[in-house]
Amino acid sequence: MNEFKEINIDIVNQLLGITYNNGDLSDIGNEIGIILGKYIEKDKLGYELEDFISGIKHGISLTDGTH
Repeated sequence: MNEFKEINIDIVNQLLGITYNNGDLSDIGNEIGIILGKYIEKDKLGYELEDFISGIKHGISLTDGTH
């Protein structure tokens, strides 16, 4: 399995493992950050936090009409 696919699976499993019933977007961000931190620290494929943040902003802009 390639690392990109592994990251996707890890994020899904992390989010599915949330045990509390109420939260907000910061809780989702925290859970995703736990997984991404493992890969950003490795820096094997050049993963950067700024790239992830840019992707989030781009995705939001596509849905809120600011893109």
